[in-house]
Amino acid sequence: MRYPRGVRLTHWLTVGLGTAAVLATFIGLAQVVLFGLGGETTVDPGWFLLALVLACLTLWGRSSQWLTRLLADADSTAHHARAVVVWLLTAAVILLVAALKISSADMDAYKRLVFGEGGLVEWSQVLVLIAACRVSWLIGDDLRRQLPHPAPCLLARGFTVLLGFLLLEELAWGQVIFGWQTPESIRSINAQQETTLHNIGWFQDRLDLFTFLATVAFLAMVVLVPWICRKALRRSSSPQRRALLQALMPAQYSWPLFLLVAALAYCVATESLSHFVHNRDQEWGELVLYASGLLLLLRTRVLLGGSELQSTQP
Repeated sequence: MRYPRGVRLTHWLTVGLGTAAVLATFIGLAQVVLFGLGGETTVDPGWFLLALVLACLTLWGRSSQWLTRLLADADSTAHHARAVVVWLLTAAVILLVAALKISSADMDAYKRLVFGEGGLVEWSQVLVLIAACRVSWLIGDDLRRQLPHPAPCLLARGFTVLLGFLLLEELAWGQVIFGWQTPESIRSINAQQETTLHNIGWFQDRLDLFTFLATVAFLAMVVLVPWICRKALRRSSSPQRRALLQALMPAQYSWPLFLLVAALAYCVATESLSHFVHNRDQEWGELVLYASGLLLLLRTRVLLGGSELQSTQP
């Protein structure tokens, strides 16, 4: 079986990669121009390298039947390929972080490159959360059309609101974009002196612990919920109900990504491996967590398209 939404997802993925390649090229060229005019002290060649990699991925994605099978097919071969890709993504994240640490002149240079204003991780988190908000809202539309009762749709809408809250926190409620001064009443109680809630007082002191507990909860959900849903599927005789359950349950093969996030959160919370894992590396964990959640949402969106087709058949 091939899901039409999976085919469309392949198309939009290549469009997104191509757009990102063009954007990275423009940023690199802007740095070159500003450097020539004396307004920029350095030019980061990494933008051109990123643009080249994204352009190659775009060209490959446009002609790759394998990518279409990966995102759109429901057979056992495609399922196995998705599980392998998850492991490759997990390894790629580890290698990327290690390469950035090794190639940076010192830890301060690494932090400026990755976590500074307009850095790699900060804006990647924002883009992933924007996409996740959109997909979650569309899932709510699907549930409203396919189910007679409104509760699942309202849950999806509530999850969209939660993602929107996380997005606003990452943007410091607009301060990152508009650059306003933090009010003194907030500055005095905020660890980062920003317009955010998660860096305030009591919560900031326990943020690493709460983050670790949350990542363990997500890992447990990814491992246990599919097992529970499969038991429910064996008792269900309705094809539409079975399709909905399969669409809504998380993909169990995604557990390596969530294990990586939980392990990183543990190292930060307990200060383990402190010579290599630093507190700011928690930002990597957040990015992987958001991206993993986006992958699960995209999977649900694709599968709900197949469920919708089944519900319309006589």
